[in-house]
Amino acid sequence: MQPLPACVTLGYRDGQQTVELVDAVCELYDAVFSQPPFDWPKGRSEEHRRGLERMRADPTFGMATAEVGGELVGFAYGVALKPDTKWWQGADRPLPDDLTTEWPGRTVAVIDLGVRSDRRRQGIGRALVDTLLTGRREERATLAVRPDATDTQTFYRRLGWRKVGRFEGAPTDTEPFFDLYVLPLGAKP
Repeated sequence: MQPLPACVTLGYRDGQQTVELVDAVCELYDAVFSQPPFDWPKGRSEEHRRGLERMRADPTFGMATAEVGGELVGFAYGVALKPDTKWWQGADRPLPDDLTTEWPGRTVAVIDLGVRSDRRRQGIGRALVDTLLTGRREERATLAVRPDATDTQTFYRRLGWRKVGRFEGAPTDTEPFFDLYVLPLGAKP
């Protein structure tokens, strides 16, 4: 594992502590995800902002940040899944109950990870994931990745994540399908 550049400052915040970061996170989100392989239309940040504001109100919300000279260059955030979650619905094949059954404190979902393009391949993404998951009380983490985002999938597999299936996205999702990954938190990157 390569060392993180000395100029990068990592931080962790809960929902209340991220109020002043929403604009910067949405701006970076829009920049990161409007480029290949994503090519989502610019301006999705308003939809993203609404979702981020809903998540920030959840007491299980957490956000890791990476800054260089006070400027946000990366973020990762997530929330704990609730027992009645729909996260595991829409799988392309039947999944075992021991994977899909949720209870309080079982799973944290990593919702988004973004690193500014000129700061990639410096260990920042890995450090953000580690910062987000360190100290979490959940037993495991999960995340969703586009099937065609092969570099992203390789990144997560190198961190120890295991693909558990392909799932149909919700009508409001950016993609029709996602590959879901799981990581036991006892095996943090």
